[in-house]
Amino acid sequence: YEYGSINYAMYDVANFECEHCVGNDGVANSELLPGADRQRDFLEEYVRQRNEILKVGEGEDAGRASAATTTTTTTTKTSEEASELYSQVSLFRMASDFHWGIWGILQAAGEVVLDGSFQREGAMARLEGEVDLDKWDYLRYGKNRLEGYRFVQEGLAFLDAIKLALHCTK
Repeated sequence: YEYGSINYAMYDVANFECEHCVGNDGVANSELLPGADRQRDFLEEYVRQRNEILKVGEGEDAGRASAATTTTTTTTKTSEEASELYSQVSLFRMASDFHWGIWGILQAAGEVVLDGSFQREGAMARLEGEVDLDKWDYLRYGKNRLEGYRFVQEGLAFLDAIKLALHCTK
């Protein structure tokens, strides 16, 4: 479903990564996210494949440059673009986690309202975690995704603090 609409490409990459570490089986595990090197490798391959499909870099001058120079230049440009996309993925990871976190909570709310009336017992059981793991728990999923959102948000806040400290020392 979520891949059936037009999204930013890096939103889809971020959402794909998030699905690997947040589920219905307990606490969100951000350690399951691919490491920075693996993410950059993925993005470099994404850029190479995209450029090949779109025939980027195949202009009139492409035949004039030596193969070694062209390869080095292409590799550098690919790495630079992958680094730029990496920062986009981090921001879109927050958007993905927030979107699916709210979705999960709204779905859970619908499970405790039957025939237009609030089911207090069902709501309390959900809040206390009394749900069969064989059954999909929307509330747990929503909470896990919001935990992922907070994890990325705290990491970005830490990076901003470092940038500010470096700027103040100049």
